[in-house]
Amino acid sequence: MKKIYLLMSIVAVVLVAGCSSDDDGDMGVKPVADFSYANDGSTFTFTNLSENGSTYRWDFGDLGFISNEENPTYTYGIGGEILVSLTVTNELGGEDFISKTIVAPEIIIIDIEIDGEFDDWEHVEVAAENTPGNGSVQTMKIWTVGSKVNVYLEGNTNMQMELVDMYINSDGDIQTGFLHSQWSEGSGADYLFEGPMVSNGWGSFYEHTDPAGGWGWNAIAGSGASLVSSGSVSISAEKNAIEFSIPKAALGSLGETIGFAFTEMTSGWALVANFPEANSFVTVEL
Repeated sequence: MKKIYLLMSIVAVVLVAGCSSDDDGDMGVKPVADFSYANDGSTFTFTNLSENGSTYRWDFGDLGFISNEENPTYTYGIGGEILVSLTVTNELGGEDFISKTIVAPEIIIIDIEIDGEFDDWEHVEVAAENTPGNGSVQTMKIWTVGSKVNVYLEGNTNMQMELVDMYINSDGDIQTGFLHSQWSEGSGADYLFEGPMVSNGWGSFYEHTDPAGGWGWNAIAGSGASLVSSGSVSISAEKNAIEFSIPKAALGSLGETIGFAFTEMTSGWALVANFPEANSFVTVEL
């Protein structure tokens, strides 16, 4: 009887050891999750450094966006510290998990409203400055995102914008349109706005007509109403500012850039100043 018990005990030990060995092997070789990352602004490229994995699940940490790519690239719409997680699974279902905190740059949303309040221009880059400090206009910013071209001008107290000839190169070609001698190195105005820089004024837009680049314009009926302007606003004892917008649809076939130049006059048509004082229009990408 003792021999039988001993034999049963040996068999039981072998069975337990065998079951334990099978359980460890059911999931195969355990995966090891790891990754690195690099970014260009808000766009992050994730490099998978995991071992023994066959499928991957990335959680980018913002509102549940995920990816099953091995090495994904993702652009964030938020900024700050964000927890990114990677789950690695092998072919038998074994898993490993890792999380790392990344820092995405702050997302600045620019939404220009023509209302005489200029705080929304804070993060728009300066397109041109009158560095000598002469004339009336000193600084210009242009925001072209969306359906309108928005412009901000800041100057001294001489900047009243009672009358303006505003030249616009809308197709990006400096060889066509009105070739202005004041800006001899780059003009090509396709459109002209002439009148007071105010909303619902008597000013009008004109389209250039002379193929030789001379002074030839056709008035566009009712076009002045498309200009929306704050009018000149005093922002300090020494400075005035103005903002205005023009619908892109009012400027014909647009190119990849748009350029501006201004001749400011008094209400009696006397010259105040030209801007820019450089020899070409102020130009930005559309």
